[in-house]
Amino acid sequence: MGLFPFTLIPLLLYVFAGLFLYQEPLVAPNAGDPNVIPFWSNTVVDVTLVSGQEWTLSYSDLLVAFAIVLLLFSILRTASKSRMTVLGNMVMVLVLCVYIIMFLSVEFAGTSTFFLLTMVALVDTLSTVSVSLVASHSKVEAVPD
Repeated sequence: MGLFPFTLIPLLLYVFAGLFLYQEPLVAPNAGDPNVIPFWSNTVVDVTLVSGQEWTLSYSDLLVAFAIVLLLFSILRTASKSRMTVLGNMVMVLVLCVYIIMFLSVEFAGTSTFFLLTMVALVDTLSTVSVSLVASHSKVEAVPD
């Protein structure tokens, strides 16, 4: 579980939905419109707040929230075990590269939701690498003269 990047889970969920739930839109979507995959715009819960405002949570919102929770667990895991291997960092960079390549080149990944997931993967990668660098520098002892 040490090398497994948590940001891979939202990527796999999004790709699964894109491959099996993707439909050609009847009208060309606006840039970043989550309605390219109608599943993502479906409502999970609809709540009326105390203010009277209607709050709707869609599947795309839920996936981004889930990715942020996984980001928290990933950062906590990295901080608690200061020995993140170089291989673990390389796997995280590889997952980030997959996110970026898919965002730029795959039609169903060209949405705001996928962009936000890519940003979560970027923050996860940068925080893990920086925690690893700080941990490695703190273990280096000065050589006495």
